[in-house]
Amino acid sequence: MSGRGNVQRPNGTQGKICQFKLVLLGESAVGKSSLVLRFVKGQFHEYQESTIGAAFLTQTVCLDDTTVKFEIWDTAGQERYHSLAPMYYRGAQAAIVVYDVTNQDTFARAKTWVKELQRQASPNIVIALAGNKSDLANKRMVEYEEAQAYAEDNSLLFMETSAKTAMNVNDIFLAIAKKLPKNEPGAREPGAHRITDSRQEGNQSHSGGCCKS
Repeated sequence: MSGRGNVQRPNGTQGKICQFKLVLLGESAVGKSSLVLRFVKGQFHEYQESTIGAAFLTQTVCLDDTTVKFEIWDTAGQERYHSLAPMYYRGAQAAIVVYDVTNQDTFARAKTWVKELQRQASPNIVIALAGNKSDLANKRMVEYEEAQAYAEDNSLLFMETSAKTAMNVNDIFLAIAKKLPKNEPGAREPGAHRITDSRQEGNQSHSGGCCKS
């Protein structure tokens, strides 16, 4: 499997293009789908329907000498879909675990997801913790310092985000892109069949051509 390809950048120089599988995990209604929608399409819907099974989208991030293409699996947060989660994070090079800063229970659940990833996902997976809904600071139940300390203890990237205002949404994906290894087997040249900003929803029965390490 090719670890990288070449892409002609606007200034005429050659750059690498790498593709990575990224999964979003977290309790229902913490804003996973809203984060992805903001990142991929620059949109926010006040009332976002719950994801059924998982949704698939793609988006690219341009670094200095590399274009990183994310294959994003946005998983459903409802407990009845938990058993499907390993199908989506298996072989993933990156994960964003999302909680709601106004809900302490979702932070506890995020810690459970982190433990599961550390135990069962790829050993070198890049894990980011996102404290979403930071625009609702007046209803905050999870302190920034508490989450930051937990992230540091577990070697996680950490940012508070707001899908509504777009605060740190692009930044957290960019931070992940910078941390991913660009020259290892997990990075691969995108296949011609992938279309940026595509979206497929439904209870996926297989990983449908995702990166496999």
